[in-house]
Amino acid sequence: MFAKNGRFKDDQSRTLNVAFAMLIWTSLCGGPLVAAEPALKAPAGFNVTLFADDDLAHDVHCMTIDSRGRITVAGNGFIKRLIDSDSDGVADKAELFAEGPAIGVQGMYWHGSDLLAVGGEGLLRFRDRDGDDKADGPPDVLLKVKCGGEHHAHSIQRGPDGWWYLIAGNDTGIDAKYITLPTAPIKQPVAGVLYRLKPDLSGGEVVAHGLRNSYDFAFNRTADAFTFDSDDERDVSLPWYRPTRVFQLLPGSHAGWVTRSWKRPDESLDMPPVVASAGRGSPTGVVCYQHRQFPEKYRESLFVLDWTFGRVLALPLVRNGSAWKADPEPFLSSAGDHGFAPTDVEVGPDGSLFVSVGGRGTRGGVWRVSYPAGRKDKLTADSVTEDSSAIDKLRACLTAPQPLSSWSRARWQPLARQLGREPFLETANNDALLPAVRLRAIDVLTESFGGISETEAAELSQATPAEVRAKAIWSLGRTRVKPLDANVTKSFLLDRDPLVNRAALEAIVSAENVSDWSLLVDGIVKQLSGDDRFNRLTASRLIVRLDQDSFQSLSQAVVKTGWQGTLAYAVGYLPRSTAATKYGIQLAVRVLEGVHPVGLKLQAARLLQLALGDMVPPAGTAPAFEAYSTRVDLSAFERDLDPLRVRLTETFPTGDADVDRELSRALTMLSLANTKLLDKVLAKITDETDPVEDIHYLLVAARIPTPRNRAQAEAIARGLVRLEPKIVARKMHQDLHWDDRVGELYRELVKLDNELADQLVAQPEFGRPGHVLFLSELPQDLLPKVIDRYVQAISDDADYPWNNDVVFLIGESKQPEHRELLRRQLDQFKIRGAVLVILSQQPEERDRDRFVEGMEESQAEVLTACLDALTQLKPSQTADEQLALLKALRRLGTDEKEFLIREKVAKLLTRNFERDFGFVFGPPGYRPQNEAIQRWTEFLTKTFPAESARALGGDAETLTWLTEQLARVDWSGGNVERGRQLFEKRSCAQCHGGRRGLGPDLAGVTSRFSRNDLFVAIVLPNRDVSTRYQTTLFETKQGKVHTGLIVYESAEGFLLRNSTNQTIRIETTDIETRRTLPQSLMPGGLLKEFRSTDFADLLAYLKSLGGSSTPPSTTAR
Repeated sequence: MFAKNGRFKDDQSRTLNVAFAMLIWTSLCGGPLVAAEPALKAPAGFNVTLFADDDLAHDVHCMTIDSRGRITVAGNGFIKRLIDSDSDGVADKAELFAEGPAIGVQGMYWHGSDLLAVGGEGLLRFRDRDGDDKADGPPDVLLKVKCGGEHHAHSIQRGPDGWWYLIAGNDTGIDAKYITLPTAPIKQPVAGVLYRLKPDLSGGEVVAHGLRNSYDFAFNRTADAFTFDSDDERDVSLPWYRPTRVFQLLPGSHAGWVTRSWKRPDESLDMPPVVASAGRGSPTGVVCYQHRQFPEKYRESLFVLDWTFGRVLALPLVRNGSAWKADPEPFLSSAGDHGFAPTDVEVGPDGSLFVSVGGRGTRGGVWRVSYPAGRKDKLTADSVTEDSSAIDKLRACLTAPQPLSSWSRARWQPLARQLGREPFLETANNDALLPAVRLRAIDVLTESFGGISETEAAELSQATPAEVRAKAIWSLGRTRVKPLDANVTKSFLLDRDPLVNRAALEAIVSAENVSDWSLLVDGIVKQLSGDDRFNRLTASRLIVRLDQDSFQSLSQAVVKTGWQGTLAYAVGYLPRSTAATKYGIQLAVRVLEGVHPVGLKLQAARLLQLALGDMVPPAGTAPAFEAYSTRVDLSAFERDLDPLRVRLTETFPTGDADVDRELSRALTMLSLANTKLLDKVLAKITDETDPVEDIHYLLVAARIPTPRNRAQAEAIARGLVRLEPKIVARKMHQDLHWDDRVGELYRELVKLDNELADQLVAQPEFGRPGHVLFLSELPQDLLPKVIDRYVQAISDDADYPWNNDVVFLIGESKQPEHRELLRRQLDQFKIRGAVLVILSQQPEERDRDRFVEGMEESQAEVLTACLDALTQLKPSQTADEQLALLKALRRLGTDEKEFLIREKVAKLLTRNFERDFGFVFGPPGYRPQNEAIQRWTEFLTKTFPAESARALGGDAETLTWLTEQLARVDWSGGNVERGRQLFEKRSCAQCHGGRRGLGPDLAGVTSRFSRNDLFVAIVLPNRDVSTRYQTTLFETKQGKVHTGLIVYESAEGFLLRNSTNQTIRIETTDIETRRTLPQSLMPGGLLKEFRSTDFADLLAYLKSLGGSSTPPSTTAR
């Protein structure tokens, strides 16, 4: 009935009652948006201005810039351009390009006048053949793929090679069926992927996989792809939690997401480059800044967006061997409490950075970041004319800013076609020119002229600097792969620079075949034994493709290079032959036992895991143990494994934290029933160790199936009990999955020691809220002792951190003093509902007023408990109680669960007044019953006139005014178009615009509710507040008070949307109090300025919206 984190589970209804069918509509219908622009912080010298507000760009999901440099935004049901007619840096209007898809699109790219978008049924193409800036009709579906979900397909872009690239989240389902090209670096993709399509979209392949949920990506000048991947925020403070990370996506790479509870660590030998980590967050947009307006430090930098914490980070890329690294710098963030929820980012023709905001119904818009002191280029592709010289055309083409954007391609591509191939080849070969210009020349050759020939690549293999050589073999690999010329590739593979080596390796990985593998053996051996870990990884992936003779030559040569080369070779040998398993295990153990560098031992630990089958859990594995299981049944190899178990037990621990962590993980795959090993594992847990590391070693201990002695049992119990105080002391966050995963750990430990519960209770620090989860396996006879321990802990701590779990635990007691202890906590708002539930089990008359107050609770469980308590008490006719019942009667009725609760209310009223006003009980009454509820309303408002005016959120004067107004309206004269204009002009559509709006769909509202009920709900917004749409009040430690609807919640904080359409971000650490209010967002009396014709027009428009798509059984009253 109650969530384990101490909060009641949400009782979410799918539809609303009459008042909340109009709630958000009226919250904004008083006029245009009045929210002040939230200030954003940027580095000195930058200007941040609002290019378009929510009225033009509501709840923007994604953004792009068209071929003419116009901002294009998309949200639920719309794709439109934002037009700055007077070039003052602010959009004047929005022009609709296309309606739909209803749930929006999550990626767009303009290809001339055609728009490619990701949404609806998949990858879509909207055409505009007549050039009227509107889609000609419904889009073509180019590729069917899952879209619309937060973990489905996202961004679409055109790469530097002219191919199309699509990034998709882990629920998209892109698998082997989507791979139609023989050049695919990955044959069996898993989780999120970077997918590549031919320029004519005739075939596709997966470039990289193993992502969780990346929304966007970007290419830098060396044609490397970068993405910003999400964390799994619900796993924070658990051993497998990984923060948000910017990855460099190597062809063939796996980014480490295996299952929800197993993500490989950054240092794992089979991970791609982690450019930077950015902690908690929700990654959205990514762009590489390739313009010249911003200062030098930002050029070729990545800008990445975090929706959760409202920030834009700048990542100046620095080469690190074959890969790239960066130290994230804050670039843009909210200056105050106002929310900033960035969703996408683009660079405009003038070099400004445009950032869209929105998502989950939050305030939309587009911000513009400019650098007024920045460089202004005199010669651009725009300024070049037919009469310009060839050298000017070439220069403009090669220095075109943001060359992969639609608007830039529209400018430089025509120039390139005019000039032809030869000037670009001459530029690429000219060592006197700037490297950036030569790199662009090779890009143009690759995209527009079919790439470079083998002869031309051979000439460029001697070019300087290294980036030019790397780009040359990249071009060859993207265009000449049937087969790839081994003689040319060899020189790049043997190059002295690791960047060039990586480009050569990737060309081979992406080639359908190689002309002569034997020519590449020396180069592959060099990379396997080299210092660059990412080149070792890519080289190891080639081993499975070698012909047998080349494989034999490589095997003989690599073992002569030393331990590093041999270990990398073993990683690549594993998928080639089953014989490699024993070889890999033996090699890994030898390295772990020997005197070797820590880095090599860490690789050996990973090799051991791979050789044992890797951590891919079999079906039925508890999520907590997904990183401590193997997919391979090793029982048939018991005799062979026994000597291995002995040797590894002696090897552990090695003295290095990273090596020990991964070695111990490998040990769990071997089912080591060794008490000596258990002692060593438990010795890793002390009072000073990190609690996340403690959980890891407790999980390892749970995989050691040996009887526990008393010292081991006490060590395990102390390790468990100390988790909470350690987490509190370090101010670490815990989220939704923490209790579930630690609970799974505890249950497994209990299976190995049935006296563990006794040891837990005996620990001096036992009795904290987080220890309740350990009571799931508690023997019943220990319960009184446990409750006494908790009561003592509460007595000893004046600031004891009560939660619902503790309330329900003490509620199991039969002792009167314990019940009284709970009663004294009724003024603690966060646990009041739980206390009322306990008190309702044996209700007393002295708690009656508390039960009446409890009927305002938004949680169905609390409301039900209070009604049950009042049912057991004697009847009453007090005004407060009857009006509280009336309010509950009016607001309930959106689904069968609420119908059952409403029936309890009606029975109480019937008992109290001995009448029912025709209310129908039982299943036949599971419907709105408007007439009976209206009769109860009239009866009770007449019986308690003054009290009802206060309780129902209005007064007799207001209702009289409305009745008189409605009586004067000529309803037959209502005009749908005028009503629509009124609806849109007052921003009502902002919250009734789709599945992400805060308000409900109003389709069919006039058929469900009477005309009078609709307008009463607008005038008296607080009369009947659905539990789903009750507002939440936050008071911060700084004394600020914020009220609104929660649109996003995490362990770190909340996004709140208030009545003025502002999005407010509140950090958890800043919250003093939080409570739910039985109030709506909208102010009262919003229709007082309405003329008679306005009433009729609005009703006519609402009638035009048609029937609801919601089934009748779940429709609101």
